[in-house]
Amino acid sequence: MPAFYLTATLLLYLLSLGFDGALMGAGRHMPALQMLLYGPWGIPFGLFQWFANPLLALAILAHRRFRRLALGCGVLALYLAASSLGIERLPDNHSYAFQDVIGLGAGYWLWALAILVFCLGQGWWCWKARSAADVPGWRWLDVALMAALGVVFCAATQMASLRFEPHKVIMPPEHQQTL
Repeated sequence: MPAFYLTATLLLYLLSLGFDGALMGAGRHMPALQMLLYGPWGIPFGLFQWFANPLLALAILAHRRFRRLALGCGVLALYLAASSLGIERLPDNHSYAFQDVIGLGAGYWLWALAILVFCLGQGWWCWKARSAADVPGWRWLDVALMAALGVVFCAATQMASLRFEPHKVIMPPEHQQTL
């Protein structure tokens, strides 16, 4: 397992994007792919969990050359992912109203598991390896999975069902004046 932790991480991450990330009240849900695309818009609302994604990407890229830095980034990403358990309300992309989060979907759990697998594998290699050459390098499957992530991300930006207009959440609706 420790030799394939990077492949497992990328596979779990890619799988997570096909499921719901959050289950909300009124029968609403938020796909994990939408959460990935529009996560930075949570910053004005104090939702910083999205930053686990770039931290994980940095950790994956640095996994061999900077083993301990990669582990630190992975652990910080895991902390941010775990803090998602405290999210109480999210806006949906239909009414732009905030809905109560009633649970986390399979997309969240696969995402968190991907980060955990990376941390465990990287921790193993930090403990075991004496040099960067000892840490497993990139495999063709890893590169293919990263390319698939890129394709999924680009395709998602074009999907009408994932459209989200952040200004509708941030700016209150204008009141209609009647004469």
